[in-house]
Amino acid sequence: MKSILIFLIFASFIFANPNKAPDFTLKDPYNNEFSLSMFKGKTIILNFFKIYCGGKIAPETEKLINELNKICKEFCKGKFCKDGDLTIISITVASCPTTDLKEWVEKKGIKWFIGNDLDDYNLDIIKSYASHLKYLKDPCLIFINKNSEIVYKSNYISAEEIKKKLKELKLK
Repeated sequence: MKSILIFLIFASFIFANPNKAPDFTLKDPYNNEFSLSMFKGKTIILNFFKIYCGGKIAPETEKLINELNKICKEFCKGKFCKDGDLTIISITVASCPTTDLKEWVEKKGIKWFIGNDLDDYNLDIIKSYASHLKYLKDPCLIFINKNSEIVYKSNYISAEEIKKKLKELKLK
């Protein structure tokens, strides 16, 4: 019996899907909780970036947010881009207490889910995605298919390149 149990534990590690997107739960700037698993069966773009004191972001992040706004207008449906086949989620690390994320989101015109992984001081989402973020810069994107598998990772790419990737994922 003991050897069967050891085999099952060992087999679970061998057959685990390394591309399975780790689930997480986060709060948006309006204090609403959301999780990755809420969007099971959809294509998801995760956008990771840093916000510095005073709401400052890197120039590449500014460009990428503008590109994601274009994608959101074309592909997303419903409040927070949650009702269509595509969902966008931004995960930020805003370490400065003077940054009002709600005000920042409204100023940037972001219409998708966004949350600060540093709110609980654990960086648990960043830690769970560390192996996927290892060679990427700020900002970066992770594409997740309808089977909750990570299928593509990238630094900044344009809206046109994002559309090509979404087409490859059979979205539109």
